[in-house]
Amino acid sequence: MPYVTKYRDVEQTRVLGYDPIPIHRPKFIYFEFVGLRISAPHWLYFGGKEVTKFVNTSYTKSDYETYAFLGRNNFLKNPGERYVSATEFPTENSGGGIQYSGATAQGGETDPLFSDANGVLKGLFYLQSNTTYNWPINTSGTELMVKDTFGIDKSDASSIGTALFRGVGQYENYWQWTEQEAYEEWEDPPRDHNDGGNDNNTMGLYLGSDNFNYYITASQAQTLGY
Repeated sequence: MPYVTKYRDVEQTRVLGYDPIPIHRPKFIYFEFVGLRISAPHWLYFGGKEVTKFVNTSYTKSDYETYAFLGRNNFLKNPGERYVSATEFPTENSGGGIQYSGATAQGGETDPLFSDANGVLKGLFYLQSNTTYNWPINTSGTELMVKDTFGIDKSDASSIGTALFRGVGQYENYWQWTEQEAYEEWEDPPRDHNDGGNDNNTMGLYLGSDNFNYYITASQAQTLGY
């Protein structure tokens, strides 16, 4: 009973290298500025763009750490593409870790955020990434700034705080192709044994109803329904 050579298609993959991701992906960033003017209006800027409306100040550090700890599928930790069409801090009505929805303030010259009575301004900033809002990743980092005057010029501010956000990421470049692979497979020989010329007494292998092979006569196989 011989083995025969057969062929099957096998998918192969080869990693060619890595390229840096050019822009920041969507992310929630917790921030806390202290030592600001107390109970004073402030605006938030990221990478030179005013992003006040992408902030919700209801979140505490504990909120952020608790919800982010829930796992990689928690939207607060890993928003992915879920909110890429949002034009302000996302609104979430179906769970996912967004405990407080929507923007605290709409920004612009007339709707700022306010520091508290201790000169603290804290909350969650949603770093958007779409065709309208996006920031390149650079090795020196991207500045997050809060100030008590509208505009990116720091010289006119009497209350200001800055922080540096750094991100890094890579794309994997790979090549996939399909090639044939040889393998050996057992193949049953033809049923050619005869014990006396009577076709009904021809011996051979028959597949039984229990999926086992039986070496019996044709007559026995017919009787058994094989």
